[in-house]
Amino acid sequence: MKRRGKLENSDVFYQEVYSVSMDDLVDIWIESFHPFGVVLVLFDVGNYFKELQDCGVLCSEVNSYNNKVLTISLPGVDEALQTMDTIKKAGLYPIMYLYDNTKRILDNIEP
Repeated sequence: MKRRGKLENSDVFYQEVYSVSMDDLVDIWIESFHPFGVVLVLFDVGNYFKELQDCGVLCSEVNSYNNKVLTISLPGVDEALQTMDTIKKAGLYPIMYLYDNTKRILDNIEP
């Protein structure tokens, strides 16, 4: 009788596989770390780092590591909309989500 290890035997080895969307991850992050107030979320910040600084987004290169997501707490929705407009007027088109008290109220994704 030939012996096989458990990891090689598909009859006794199972994997739990889950699919999680980026939207779900961002929603959970906002709920966990920004439960109150207005938050602007920018994706792929490393691609626009210098230009975003020129638009008034005060972030250091350390905070744009891995070229992924940056969250910016702002005093209100008007200031967030103004920041989004400034970024668009500069010719930049990162994906942006706007949250108010953990609810996404706006994004710039075309349907």
